[in-house]
Parts: sequence; C-alpha cells; structure tokens
Amino acid sequence: MKKHLLILTTALAAGACSFTASAQRDNRLESDDVVKPIMGNAPSSEIKEALGQNAPQTPNDNGLPRFAIVGKERQFYLGIGAQFLGEVMFDFGDNMPSALDFTPSSITPKTPGNGGATRFAWQSSSFYMNFVAMPNSDNHIGIFLKAKFTGANNGIKVSHFYGKYRGLTIGYTDSPFTDGAAMPMTIDSEGPNGSVSLSLFTAYWAQNFTKNFSGAIGIDAPTADLTAGHSSATVSQRIPAIPLYLQYAWDGGDSHIRLSGIYRPMQYRDLASAKNATVHGGGVQLSGMVHIAGGLSAQYDATYGSGISSYLQDDSDLGLDAVATSDPGKMKAVKSMGLTAGLNYAITPKLSCNVMYSHLTNWMPSDAAVESDTYRYGDYAAANIIYTFNKFLSAGVEYDYGHLKNIAGEGLHSNRIQAQLAVTF
Repeated sequence: MKKHLLILTTALAAGACSFTASAQRDNRLESDDVVKPIMGNAPSSEIKEALGQNAPQTPNDNGLPRFAIVGKERQFYLGIGAQFLGEVMFDFGDNMPSALDFTPSSITPKTPGNGGATRFAWQSSSFYMNFVAMPNSDNHIGIFLKAKFTGANNGIKVSHFYGKYRGLTIGYTDSPFTDGAAMPMTIDSEGPNGSVSLSLFTAYWAQNFTKNFSGAIGIDAPTADLTAGHSSATVSQRIPAIPLYLQYAWDGGDSHIRLSGIYRPMQYRDLASAKNATVHGGGVQLSGMVHIAGGLSAQYDATYGSGISSYLQDDSDLGLDAVATSDPGKMKAVKSMGLTAGLNYAITPKLSCNVMYSHLTNWMPSDAAVESDTYRYGDYAAANIIYTFNKFLSAGVEYDYGHLKNIAGEGLHSNRIQAQLAVTF
C-alpha cells in the first residue's frame, strides 16, 4: 500500500507540470542579469558566466552572488553573497533523526506516540565568496569559499574552499568522481541517496579536448570508512584515490554524458599476522543530463564498484568501504550500486518542478562479520515545485520518501513534507 501511495504521489506531481518553457535546472539562476555590478562596469551575463563556472555545479548548492565588484579594466570579479533557507517540515512514519538531511540509512523505528513531528530548520543557510581574476584570459584564477551553519551547536562548517588556475583545481570540495550537474534539484539539502557525493581535499586537472569533449584526472585525499574487528584494526591512510572522467557535452552545455572511474586503495592492520594490508577498491559511474524537449530535461547516474561506499550519499560514515570477515585479521571490500533518475519541468520562467527516484544497494562479502542491522539497501523519492518571486526570493514545497532494509530483512519507512523560503543575495 505504501509503495502504491508513493507511485501515485510521484505521478500526480509529474502530471501537475507542463513543458511550455525553456529547459532549466534551477530557475533562480536563469536570468542573464542575475548578477549586478555595484562597483565598476561589465556586462552582467559575462560576470554570471565567470562566477558561475567558478562555483559548485550541484543545483541546490548555490554559489552565484547577486552583486559583484568589477576591478579596473575588468581584471577581476568579486562577489560576496549569502543564502537564507528557512524550512518547516512535517515528518510521519518511522523516525528521521535529522531536520536538515533526509537520509534513508539513518531511519530509526518510531516509538509509541511519536509517529509524526513538526520541525523548523535554518542551518543549511550559507554565505560565500566567489573571486575570479583575469576572467577574460587563459590565465584566469578563481577562489571560492562557502560555509554553512551545520557544524556542532549550529557552528559554521566550511563546505567548499578551493582555488582554480587554468584547468587545475586544488582544495576542499567535491571529488571529481562526483557529477554535481547531473544531480536532480531537491529542497532536501542532502538529495538522492544513490548519487555520488563526497567533499574532501582533492586536486585535479580538467581540460577541454574539443568543443564537446572534456576530461579530468586527479587525486583525492586518502580516506577509508571501515568496520574492523575479528583481529583487524583501522590505521591512518597513506595512498590517495585516483578519480578521472571523460565527458561529452552538447546543446551549449545544457546536455552532457560522463563516464567516470576511481581507483581507491585502503589500508588496515592485520593483527593476526602483525602487519598492514591493503584492500583495493574501485568503481565506475555513468551520469549526465539531457534537454529532451521544450521545458523537459532529465538527469541520471548509475554507479557500481567495491570499496567506494563512502562516496555514495547514503553510505557516508557507515563503515561500509570494507568490513571484517570471519577469517581472523582479514577485511574485504563491500560491493555497492547507486542509481538515480530525475525529471525537471519548466512551467513558466518563474515556476518549475522536479521528480526523482534513487536506490542504493550494498552487498556484503559472504564471510562478512557484521551486525544484523547493517544497512543493506535503501530507496529515496522526492517531488517538488519551486516558484521564483524575483531574483532574491523564491519558495518551494517538497515531498520526500525514504525506505531502508538491513541485512536481517527488517525494513523501515519515513515521509517528509517540507516548505522552504530562500532569500539569496
């Protein structure tokens, strides 16, 4: 019955939308004059392009300020902006612990009398600095900083801090294994559970080979999220991961298809033999977005691999990159698969809607020594409508559904209806 309700709700949200406007991902950013120079002079469209290329590409990760300072002879653009996100939500079903992130893997059983809750949140609000020097030359330099209020006790937490020179990007941001532009737009700050999304210190080189083809290769800081035991233990990591991708784009960049890969070695301590050992992980991803017709566009990604669980949204911090086995001192990588598909419709230049579905599955080694409540698979579905009042103010309503099942076969379900007011400058 719950599955039928989910399908019906998604279908109704899709049917409420039409295909009468130009394709767009986030209609808050569609206007060419969305960035206004307050000092100096330059075309707004030129400033928007330069600062937009320097910002993160995930649609709900805004980094384009409304005002900018233009340097003498257009030698630099500097924008300092902020976004207030005020949210009210009603949860029902099993318990979703976070008021910020709708994460299926974190659902816990409801207790008597606690089948529903109304909550408010603002902590996904952010401020950011976007700086581009020599924007009209091959030697342009970019610096981007963004912070949110999601740290401990509502403290500030940096979500991006990186620099760019030519094709080189260095700093704390999304791994190049992440295809942020291919992720569907959600009001929920986390988004689809099966999509690749991991922020860490990374360095990568991206290059346009032709008008349509581009690619990148880099290194991600050594990380590993392991579940040790049975005479195995975690150790500090030594070897970086190697992500890379090849992309083909068309429609002026509104559509693309990307093939990504990653190699990820992870170290642990074999206490039985008193020596360190390495689990070799790796994965592939096919992702992209496509303008279909009129106001209709689609986003998709499919990821499969072993030892890459922490790169997938829902598996973060669950210790599922590799797990201990019944063989003393030995650990094996967990195989994972993530699938996401989304549709975006533009009803008018001010109104758009999105529907999406995402799935994540983890396959434990046959001899894994893990608890019975270990996360096996989960589903995430969302549908939203976003209305833009003007360049500063927008609002939206979203329905989120989450489902998890552990390796013992026990399942939980949670639902959320949330409304958001976004003030951006």
